[in-house]
Parts: sequence; C-alpha cells; structure tokens
Amino acid sequence: MLYSQPIEEELTQEQWEAIRDFYAVEAIKLLARMDTLNLYIDSMKQVKDKIENFDCEKELYAIVGATAEQVNDFRRKFEETEKKINSKIGTPDDARKMYFDEITSSSIRCLPEFSDRYFSMKKKLEPWEGDKIIVKDKIPEGTYMVVKGDCLWEISAKKYDTPNLWPVIWDANKISIVNPEDFDESEYQSISNPNLIYPNQILKIPAVSPEEKKEADEKSKYYRRIRKSNE
Repeated sequence: MLYSQPIEEELTQEQWEAIRDFYAVEAIKLLARMDTLNLYIDSMKQVKDKIENFDCEKELYAIVGATAEQVNDFRRKFEETEKKINSKIGTPDDARKMYFDEITSSSIRCLPEFSDRYFSMKKKLEPWEGDKIIVKDKIPEGTYMVVKGDCLWEISAKKYDTPNLWPVIWDANKISIVNPEDFDESEYQSISNPNLIYPNQILKIPAVSPEEKKEADEKSKYYRRIRKSNE
C-alpha cells in the first residue's frame, strides 16, 4: 500500500492532504464492497428461505395444471386401468372406457410418476386390441371397421375415392362409434375428436351423392389455393 510505512518526518500540508484523500478513497471502496456483500447475503437468505419452504410436489402439479386432489383421483384411475391392461381383465374397450382414454387426454400423465408407466401400458393395450376376434357377420352394412393406422382422411379415400369427405364420416359418427363385439345400438359412443379412432371400431359410412362429392373436392381445392396464397 502506498502509505503503509511509518511516517518519521513531519508532513507538509500537501503530503497530509494526499494521505487523507488516499484513505478516503479506500474507505469508499470498502463501503461499496460491504454493500455488495450485504446484497449477496440478502440474496442467499432469500434462496435459503425459498429452498426450505419449497414444495416440490405442489410446484410439479402446477406445471401440469392440477391440484393434489386431481392427481390423487388420476392416480386411482391410472392404477385401476394399469391393472386391467397388465392382467387383461375384461376387454380392451373396458380398459379404454375405464379409464385409458381419459388418462391419455390428461396432462397429469406427463408427471414422472406416470410417464413411463403410461407408455408401457399403451404398448400392451394395442396388441391386446389386435387380439380381439371380429365376427364379420355382426358388422352392419354401410359401416367400416377401423384397422391399425387408419384415420378418417384415409377411410374417406377408401370409401369415397376422395379424402375430402372425412368430415361427413366424422359427422355421422359423432354419436355412433359401434363396438363390434356383441353389437348393440345402445352401446354407441361419440367421436369427440376426429383424430382419435381405434382399431376394431365400426364407423357408419353414409351414402353421398356425386354432387356432394364434387362440392367437397371443390372446397378442398379452394382452401388449398387460399393456404398457398398465404404462404
């Protein structure tokens, strides 16, 4: 340090002022450093308080938009469905109704507790559905049995020679997916999402006139032109 040696001679006024100014500057630096350290200390205290009071489970549930009560209810349904699928209790349709489809549509399944188990359950359900024996003479006329990989767009192409009539199939089946096992009109279910259809479901395929087919194709061409012009 500049003035660390003992001062043996009498200082001039100019020397004294220089020493005074030096230590004044050093004092200001130390005070600034103390302020910075105090800020660090306050920040560390806040982090410590947050860590000590942090509810990991609550924060995790908040990420998927669920409460602890909703997760508990989901867990009950998940475990019941998992048991059905792992042990093949009942039918695949039973498992979907109670409660695989509900589980699939819930973001709670993304929680670490359920994520891997969900995909394992899904892998077991799909082959199980493929094992179902479909009695062909029970499938009503004017219907189509969904196979793995189908979508309404492809079914429309198969049945109408154009994919553009898929909304017609969806509209006809919004209240009428049929379970081919023990076919019964009272067992109709609804398609709430046109992207969610499953192997071995029976869909109504309504008749369409040439005019309806032409109109659907024209609409599709029109919308494609609109999309292309907006790109």
